[in-house]
Amino acid sequence: MLTTRVATKADAEAMQEIFRAASLSNEGDRDELLARPEFLVLPADLPASGRAAVTVDDDYGPVAFASLRDTGEGAAELDDLFTHPDWRRRGAARLALDALVGAARRRGIRRVEVTANTHAMGFYEAAGFRHIGTVETELRVAPRMALDLT
Repeated sequence: MLTTRVATKADAEAMQEIFRAASLSNEGDRDELLARPEFLVLPADLPASGRAAVTVDDDYGPVAFASLRDTGEGAAELDDLFTHPDWRRRGAARLALDALVGAARRRGIRRVEVTANTHAMGFYEAAGFRHIGTVETELRVAPRMALDLT
């Protein structure tokens, strides 16, 4: 059974493995990421920051995580949303996202934005995000999307 909870420092190793495995599973990103190994390192302070949710399988352990950062004036940025490739399409990412969105609503956040990877567009659209533009990242131009919480 999958459940979601606030990530803790004890989740750091599992979150790093999920982050790396998920990032490298996308063939279109793999070579660029391997050329920039610093892009494959999760910030050390994230697991204990209180702003990340981890989805856990009772038998396996952490399988997905997401993080949300308040950006001010009733808005937040979805910084991370990663599922271990072996656990995709089982609802793990959606559980982590829903946990963060619910907590954001309770804090009065009215809008969540994300710089989306093109391979995840279907997920974001199914979760209710809409296109709001594009942004230049260190690797490429990426879609910007928003989820209104009101």
